[in-house]
Amino acid sequence: MKTLINMNTLKKISYSIIATIAFIISTNQVMAKGGEKDSTVISIDKRNQTLLNQSNNTKTLRENLQELFQKSGMSLDDDTWRGIRRVVNSDLNKDTLLIITQSDKSIKVVINTNTKNSNVNTNVNVNTNGEGTYNNDKQVKVGLGGVVVKDGKDEVRVGWNGVYVNDGGRETNITLRDSARINRKNSGFNSRSGFNIYLGLNSFTNASNIGGIYNSKDFELSPFGSRYFGFGWTRSGMISKGTKAALKISYGLEFSWYNFMLENNAFIVKNTDNIGFADYRDSKGNQVALSRNKLTVANINIPIMPYVAFKKGSTITYIAAGGYIGYRLDSYTKTKEEDSGKKEWNHSSFFLNNVRYGLAFELGLKDFPDLFVNYDMNNLFQDNRGPKIGGISFGIRL
Repeated sequence: MKTLINMNTLKKISYSIIATIAFIISTNQVMAKGGEKDSTVISIDKRNQTLLNQSNNTKTLRENLQELFQKSGMSLDDDTWRGIRRVVNSDLNKDTLLIITQSDKSIKVVINTNTKNSNVNTNVNVNTNGEGTYNNDKQVKVGLGGVVVKDGKDEVRVGWNGVYVNDGGRETNITLRDSARINRKNSGFNSRSGFNIYLGLNSFTNASNIGGIYNSKDFELSPFGSRYFGFGWTRSGMISKGTKAALKISYGLEFSWYNFMLENNAFIVKNTDNIGFADYRDSKGNQVALSRNKLTVANINIPIMPYVAFKKGSTITYIAAGGYIGYRLDSYTKTKEEDSGKKEWNHSSFFLNNVRYGLAFELGLKDFPDLFVNYDMNNLFQDNRGPKIGGISFGIRL
């Protein structure tokens, strides 16, 4: 059965583990075998963070420790000092013995929690294999999987993914998370990051300028048949933030499909020097009516969108305005005979521009799909190979 343990107990055990881990990592080497030759013993008053029996000494604790280390032929380097200081500053409420070795020399550092009690209650000994014991039935094991501390029936395991605590039969699992990620997620501002799906309609821009060798009727589109679809991944970064709004910038990778559904029976073909239109005919040369006649253009795009994100709970969650650049992956026409239902696909470049770029706008709304508009700044077709028209898409973002 998994229950919550007393938070004070968990805090004390956790601090004990953290202090032990910090010391194991930071010190050069810690001994475990008994019967070693005599070594220097240093006693530290944990409460006052001074050496015991020290009087009229204006030196700091580190300076005093450095002198004693030097007298023993050892060096108090930064890592060793940080390890000692972490244990001194921890919430451990029992006297602790640290055995520090360098080469064939060692020093015992006793950290006293109560200067009236000279007995050491906790003796930390860890060998070079990463295993050791506490006296009074306490055990410590350190390995690649983490740290395990046992005190009788109580057990704490600290691993890369979290903490397991067994306190007198009551079990608790604690998942460790990246605090930086948590802060980003719970920053209080809305975001447009994540996996996105775009559903909408598309059309031609500058269609009124179609002329010359082209008939504008050939480019007439079915309003609801010309559909736009896209999906992609977006990430965001913070530029600056205030109390009610934040300025962010997002970027990502998207795939999109223009589907220009032509209303008339003539479908697009690629001639020698430009695009043209041809009536659909069957194998006998008879003109056949079409129920579907469209040009599809698939692109891969990179959007860059600065946006203003508002506090979570706002009716308008964000306002974004930026741009995108894309590259054509494929293009084809699809026709479907009205009577027989026969379908045909014709893949070709159709003299389409391989590069696509334009402006983008998005509006985020609370409890409603976000709105988007994409407006191509360059022409859909290459110069002098097709009419000077562009593409526009709009709809909702999920």
